[in-house]
Amino acid sequence: MNDAPLKILLDRETIARRVRELGEKITRDLREANLCVVPVMDGGMIFAADLMRGIHLPMTLSPIKASSYGDATISSGTVRLPCGTPEGIEGKDLLVVDDILDTGRTLEVLRIRFRAAGAASVRTCILLRKESASHLPADYIGFEIPEKFVVGYGLDLAGLHRNLPDIRVASSF
Repeated sequence: MNDAPLKILLDRETIARRVRELGEKITRDLREANLCVVPVMDGGMIFAADLMRGIHLPMTLSPIKASSYGDATISSGTVRLPCGTPEGIEGKDLLVVDDILDTGRTLEVLRIRFRAAGAASVRTCILLRKESASHLPADYIGFEIPEKFVVGYGLDLAGLHRNLPDIRVASSF
């Protein structure tokens, strides 16, 4: 990501507070659900782990690998599911947890696949939604953000910066 400094967009305390709030809301909303959390790997991994600790319900876990960025800063337009659809989701109420909503392609592909695989319901929880995606639906949204390329808290650029505790944007993006 060149040598430009990474500016903090959302600090770790703000993120932690919002993730707790989302966990509480999901706990209230899905208390009758046969809940299965489906983190979208790799970007949704850190968010999903923190969110799951804040959901006080019985749940199972079925991660899925999906990607549309590769090493680029914009979506390729093609969603890849290299490991296919997780097994054992039939009859479950799925909560798909992803890092960012910008084009909506990944979530739409996953909704179609999961319904076809027999999921009882499919809900979505997104950490970040870009301004350009404000028209795209998600059941739970952490933050609305500007049209910037962000890294940290699981989000990456070519595999780097996922480990940053804050969400940051490079000044050149």
